[in-house]
Amino acid sequence: MPLRHRDNIVTLGEGDTPLVKAARLGEEMGLSNLLLKIEAVCPSGSFKDRPICVGVSRALEDEAETVVAASSGNAAAAMSTYAAKGGLRAVVFVPEDAPAGKLIHLRTLGARVFRVRKVEKGVDPTTTLLRAACDELGWTPTPSFGPFNCFQFEGTKSLGYEIAEQMAWKVPDWILFPTGSGGLMAGTMKGLWEFQQMGLIDQLPRPVVVQPEGCAPIVRAFKEEQDPLNIQPWDSNETVAGGLADPFPWDGDAALKYLNLAKGEAVAVPDTQIEKFLVLLGRDEGVFAEPSGVAALAGLEALLEQGVIDESDTVVVPITGSGFKDLATPDRLTDSVTIIGPRIDELKRSL
Repeated sequence: MPLRHRDNIVTLGEGDTPLVKAARLGEEMGLSNLLLKIEAVCPSGSFKDRPICVGVSRALEDEAETVVAASSGNAAAAMSTYAAKGGLRAVVFVPEDAPAGKLIHLRTLGARVFRVRKVEKGVDPTTTLLRAACDELGWTPTPSFGPFNCFQFEGTKSLGYEIAEQMAWKVPDWILFPTGSGGLMAGTMKGLWEFQQMGLIDQLPRPVVVQPEGCAPIVRAFKEEQDPLNIQPWDSNETVAGGLADPFPWDGDAALKYLNLAKGEAVAVPDTQIEKFLVLLGRDEGVFAEPSGVAALAGLEALLEQGVIDESDTVVVPITGSGFKDLATPDRLTDSVTIIGPRIDELKRSL
């Protein structure tokens, strides 16, 4: 990791997350070897703790006083978490329509949160203000995407390291990534590529970028063979998987690089399928995840139906965010709670 001294590490025990076999869900999908990497148990509730803890640690080492991010949710929560632990001031710029529930998390962690109005079509107002604030006020940019701060991108490598280690150096055939800007997939594959170069693993798994149909710029860029440095932005961000709604994929160039290097695939999935697997994952495997965290399972089903992935293949799917990030969606998708009196006959009737 890009730190000079261990004393500057800001940590809350992130990483080392469980890799568990999903036997029941795998059987339902017709897949014999489905493994889930449960990132929802990270301190702030998502995989974003991996890159952000490195970014905040480096900011502390470089004697920064204020860290700042443009984010709609998980990255902002991670930055606010580690800034609080490290004693740094945290400022967050969110879209004007950011969910109120996620802002409560940020405010409780002590961050200064600002909703930013969109004033120009095709331009992300939060990153525009992020650039200006860093230039004018000397703040340290610590969002989750690499182009604004190269250090934290290195933290995501640890996910690839752990998958290789937990599988006893025999990597899976496929890893499917729920994807917004592309950093999760690119960072994980970078870690696995490094292990391959060191001789710790023989080959790379094939990666799959999974994006919601309502916001799929990297999937489109891959299928249309767009210039990785000139990916066409998506013109909307309408999806239940709000954490994946990144019309401007800042790490898309790196994601496309690893898709081509490792003979990967890319698929866009409808919100109805994402919602389906949110419920199935909880019911079959006891894992409570947000819509963004389960989108890759919808992509897995699609590629199984297309015959791209074989039922005998070994597949790893990171479950990237806790269901507590978005309580409105599971509330809408599940049955309401029945009210009964303290009588066994009422219970029997209700059952």
